[in-house]
Amino acid sequence: MNAIIRLISVVIFLGLLFPGTTVRAEGNVLYFILDASGSMWERVEGKPRIVIAKETLSSLIEQTPAEIRTGITAYGHRRKFDCSDIQEIAPLKSLDPMTKYRVQERISTLSAMGKTPITDSIRQTVDRLKTEEGRSTIVLISDGLESCGKDPCALTSELKSSGINFVMHVVGFGLTQEQEQKLSCISAAGEGKFFTAGNAADLLDALTVVKESVVEQVELTPVPEPEPVVQKVESSSTSIKIKAKGPGTVKLTPAPWVQEPRSWALSDVESGEILYEFKRQGVTPQKVPAGTYQLVWHQNEHRAAQVITEQIVKVKSGEVVEVPVTTGVRLSMPQWVETPYWWGLKAADDEPGRKPGVWFRDLPAQVVPTGRYELIWYQNEHRTTPVNLGAIDVQMDQLNEITVATGLQLVKADWVPEIRRRWWQLLDADGQMVFKASNFEFKPQIVPPGEYQLIYRQTKHGATDSPLGPVMIKEGELAQFAVNTGVGFSYADGTEPPYMVEFSRLNQAGEVEVSVQLKKSWGPIPLQAGTYKVDYQEVRKGPVITIVDSFDLPAGVFVEIEM
Repeated sequence: MNAIIRLISVVIFLGLLFPGTTVRAEGNVLYFILDASGSMWERVEGKPRIVIAKETLSSLIEQTPAEIRTGITAYGHRRKFDCSDIQEIAPLKSLDPMTKYRVQERISTLSAMGKTPITDSIRQTVDRLKTEEGRSTIVLISDGLESCGKDPCALTSELKSSGINFVMHVVGFGLTQEQEQKLSCISAAGEGKFFTAGNAADLLDALTVVKESVVEQVELTPVPEPEPVVQKVESSSTSIKIKAKGPGTVKLTPAPWVQEPRSWALSDVESGEILYEFKRQGVTPQKVPAGTYQLVWHQNEHRAAQVITEQIVKVKSGEVVEVPVTTGVRLSMPQWVETPYWWGLKAADDEPGRKPGVWFRDLPAQVVPTGRYELIWYQNEHRTTPVNLGAIDVQMDQLNEITVATGLQLVKADWVPEIRRRWWQLLDADGQMVFKASNFEFKPQIVPPGEYQLIYRQTKHGATDSPLGPVMIKEGELAQFAVNTGVGFSYADGTEPPYMVEFSRLNQAGEVEVSVQLKKSWGPIPLQAGTYKVDYQEVRKGPVITIVDSFDLPAGVFVEIEM
């Protein structure tokens, strides 16, 4: 903070001393590179760094004049352990009110989870700005060092030497002295200034200074390096004692709703590697070497995933650090909902079509990481498909109550046959399957709200799909669909069924809209209400004849065709 105040004072002093002259920073480009790696969950004055950074950057965007063209690249915000997780979240453009709103909205969605690919972020940013006229101002905001094995200082120096016109400032957020020394070489190579920020106010001050330098077109001059200290050679020396570093103590402080875990662990923040694990020891305090870790929670060995929480644990030698375990989800459901095979929270970096990284087979409140997810419900391993119930936001330091109460129940008439190998499914407006229940009993099923087409399949090989019509499912309600409209046959005892019977629904012009087949069966079969004709094929490859030219099938009616 003192360095920032001194900088502002120097700028004011120069303005007073030489009122008619300023050093111009030509160009109106202000571009931010934001660290959203996993370590940004570490708290400063009770608030995670990532939250502070997002709030501060959003505030700065609000204060930036419209003529300043601004862009933002973030890294580490989508995937764990992935050095390629770099994304331009706000392309370079002028900040009119609508653009400001959209940029702030995009900033608000960022989560912290991955690695720290500073070098490649700088490379991609400079590559985007290299054709700009005048000098571009780049600001790197980071709480740590490069973690992807590259040298950002060497790259910045190389890019400057290539003639690309930019200046690189660095804001180190919550760095150790050693980290400051290593990170400051980026700003030195980029002919910019290095700022240190220990809290939200420091961060806002630092970013404001840079923003104002672009607005006022004043060039920030790096503070000169201090003169080196020359050590005098003495003939005698002094004996001193140093104290060896001992371990620190981690004390978990779970919320009342948190159940004792099967195990908990401390992992490396960047790589996710488990460093220290404590099994069947409850939440008793544990001694570990000094360092920075991430809390990993495992509620049940076989009935829950190992969850990497957002809690960053900074252990100091000889001290006790208290770690709150207070972020979770509890599902609330009506009595008709049965316990699923599993339910889970699907993050953006989870592999499509696979079980989410966060999943549970039990319904009590569960410890989960903060973030935005899609809630996935998998009722039965062999009889249903997993269903996406939509997006949920898990807020930090609270038990998030999620209601699961939207469903569909098929209610069958007495004449609908009990056949094991059958299914029904819901198709959306694009014809994509949203949910499928196989070998089903007529029980309620959890499905997402919406308007769908209900498709009924009587048997796997002995019938084709029978569209039963549209169904509207409202949020928080159990919709019911009556399966009570259909067709069957009356026939003499011992009469063998034909190879195929086809029911074709006709439109007003008498044209076929959809056809449903029965094979080697007299049915009955559920159909959608409408006007039908019936074709008959006695044997395979035999002639197909029409046995009923047209008949009306009203809703809720069972029609029996006499043979």
